[in-house]
Amino acid sequence: MLAAGLAALAVGGAARLALTRPLPGTVSVVVASESVAIGAPLGPAVLQVRELPADAVPEGSVHALASVAGRSAASVLSPGEVVTGADLDAGGLLTGHGPEMTAIFLPLAEPAVLSAVRAGTHVDVHSPIDGAVAVGGALVLAVWSGEAGGVWLGLPPPGAAALAAARGADPAGGSLIVSILQPAG
Repeated sequence: MLAAGLAALAVGGAARLALTRPLPGTVSVVVASESVAIGAPLGPAVLQVRELPADAVPEGSVHALASVAGRSAASVLSPGEVVTGADLDAGGLLTGHGPEMTAIFLPLAEPAVLSAVRAGTHVDVHSPIDGAVAVGGALVLAVWSGEAGGVWLGLPPPGAAALAAARGADPAGGSLIVSILQPAG
């Protein structure tokens, strides 16, 4: 009887291990476990991690629940929908930057610029008319290389206002010029 009990325990343990181990060719992604409204807080109550075939995972997918903790939904999520960076509020970009930092999106049409900048890079934004610096020393918070690529820049409110004014002459923002600054140090 003891042998039968130990055998059942071993089989149950092996089955649990097989069910929790990712299959080859799959990727862990965060998905909505129920319908999520815009602005709803994100976390384990409404999200879960699933293994999906790598070729079925959209670009920009979120892979860990911890990376969305405390964020809010920027779009409606349906049950089973893979969460991507585009589904997250931009407010999380400002975490740890203090109350005097704002985030402003700058569309960039140049793929070479998008591939050269990374979060943490400092840039100047120049007018296409005379090359004057419209905004200096902006911190790149995130790079969006989706269909309409661009960068999220961290600026104090006066810098954000200056960038908005510079974009006023060019609403698409495509002609503003970005230069990368030398790292401090």
